Amino acid sequence: MPDKYNTAALSLLAVSGLLIAIPLLFNLGDFTIAAFVMAGMVLAMVGIFTWTFSGTEPVDPQLVGILPAQGCVNFYALSHYLGIEGNAFFLPPQFTGEPRVMQFNPTTTLNGFEELSGRKETAPGSSGKTGRSGLVTQPSCDLLIRDLRKRNALVIPENEEEISLLLCEAVQDVLKFAQRISVKWEDDKVIITFHRYPFIYGCKKIAQEFPACCAMSPCPACSLCGALISEGSERILMLDQCSVSSLSEDVTAVFSLVPLPESSVITDVKGSK
Repeated sequence: MPDKYNTAALSLLAVSGLLIAIPLLFNLGDFTIAAFVMAGMVLAMVGIFTWTFSGTEPVDPQLVGILPAQGCVNFYALSHYLGIEGNAFFLPPQFTGEPRVMQFNPTTTLNGFEELSGRKETAPGSSGKTGRSGLVTQPSCDLLIRDLRKRNALVIPENEEEISLLLCEAVQDVLKFAQRISVKWEDDKVIITFHRYPFIYGCKKIAQEFPACCAMSPCPACSLCGALISEGSERILMLDQCSVSSLSEDVTAVFSLVPLPESSVITDVKGSK
């Protein structure tokens, strides 16, 4: 389907042709004929200019989708080499003392869930290093969030409804990562679907070769949602799964809200700045 600029150009050219054809089909006065012809010529010129400068997307979305893929796969492979097997957790600043949301990958997802909910008296190692529990790093969306704060005056709300609205504005209107997103809160789950995700080609390539990669090493789009929800709700989130629809260009990310710990058991989480 043509984009809105091509559609507008075609409409203007069609109307201009109609205005010029009317004097040829009907016996009108000289003044009326001149008015129709001039109006038709003006619309034709505007339509030609609109068509000329509309063009197609400057960069193929498939290529853009591939750009972050190798970085995600490299992090996934490196984590396995270091003995890290767990899905990504998003830790709010209130939990770590860092100025940003941090990503934590435990040795196993189950151990990480128990740890972060206060059921284990162990702590993850410092940023970029492995400890008894896992690996703590900056999430892949950190630069995106910094840019949103700088250029769009990002303010992260605290309640679920406003967080959902923020995700829609950031993903749809500002970053244009999807034509539409849906955010559903179900008990301790948050389900986010990117409808008509333009960069899904990269997701499909990763899913075909490394099915567990996205949950362990999320791309900036899914990571952005997890980080914004974590900071706004002041809760720890775990990325349960990230799936690609085989029938449409939809991507669905499912997050779990980790129960808040009874006491602050994680005291040595440090992030690089």
